[in-house]
Amino acid sequence: MIRYGIAAAIGVLVLLMLWILVERQILVTRRMTIRLKSLPPGVSSLRIVQLSDLHHRQMGKANRRIVRRVEMCNPDLVVITGDLVSRDMRDYAYVAEFLRGLRRICPVYLCHGNHELDLPLQDRKRLEQVIAHAGCRLLNNACVKLSTKRGKFVENPESRKAPLYLAGIRLEYGVYRDENRQFRHLASYDPDDLTHAIGEKRGTTILLSHNPKFLDTYAAWGADLVLCGHVHGGIVRLPFVGGVLSPERRFFPKYDKGLYQKGDTQMVVSGGIGKLRLFNPPEIVCLEILQSLST
Repeated sequence: MIRYGIAAAIGVLVLLMLWILVERQILVTRRMTIRLKSLPPGVSSLRIVQLSDLHHRQMGKANRRIVRRVEMCNPDLVVITGDLVSRDMRDYAYVAEFLRGLRRICPVYLCHGNHELDLPLQDRKRLEQVIAHAGCRLLNNACVKLSTKRGKFVENPESRKAPLYLAGIRLEYGVYRDENRQFRHLASYDPDDLTHAIGEKRGTTILLSHNPKFLDTYAAWGADLVLCGHVHGGIVRLPFVGGVLSPERRFFPKYDKGLYQKGDTQMVVSGGIGKLRLFNPPEIVCLEILQSLST
C-alpha cells in the first residue's frame, strides 16, 4: 500500500509539472469594465490594456504573441506596471523590439517595478534609454494630462478642459526589501510620500504603481483608478482561496489579482505574465473605462 501511495504521489507531481509547462504557454485576456466619474469632454470610453511582470518571459520572438493579443483589444493606451525585465537581465534588444511593436498600436506608458530598481544604476539608465528610443513614456514619479485629438488620446499639457491625468510612481526599494535584502523590516509608503512624489491629486487620475500593498495610501491621496502588478496572482491559486504566496514570502496576500475598492478608489491588480505559476495562467488585462452613471 505504501508503494502504491508513493507511486500515486509521484504521478500527481509529474502531472503538475506537465501542467505548469502547458499553462505557461497559455495567454488569457481578462476583460473588465471600470467606471470613472469624469472623462475628457466628448469621450464616451477609454480602453487600456495593462501588462505586468513580464520578467524573462517571451511569447514568440520579441513577444509577438503578446503584441498580437494587445492589438486585438484595439486599445487607446497600453500601460506596463513594472518588472518589464528581471534584475539579472543585461540584454534589452528584444525588449526594445517588443516595445516598438506595442508603440505601433498606440501610446505606451510604464512605471518601474522592484526588479528595475534592483538593476545596477548604469543598466537601469540603459533600460530607460531603450524605453525612450522605442517611443514609450516612463512615468517615473510623473504625471501627464491626456486629452483627445482626432479620436486618439494624446498628451496635452496646455489643456484646460477637464483632462484625464495619468500618473506613475516609483516606489522606493525599501518597500520591497530591507537593508539586509530581507522582508522583515519593509518601509511604509503614506499619502505624504505620494504627494511629495507627484504633487496633489488633480482631476480624474489613473495611477500606475507596481505594488498593490498600499491601496489605503492611494485612496487617501485620491486616485480614481490604480493599476498594479507585483504579486503574480499569488503564484499558485487555489479554488475559493485565491493566491497563495506573495513575492515577500507572505501567505495569502490581501491583494493578489482582480478588482478591489477602497472608498472612491478602484484598484486593478494584474496577475502578470512571467515567473513560475500554477492554476494561474499568464494574462493581459483589457479595461473598458466608461463614464460613471452617477451624477
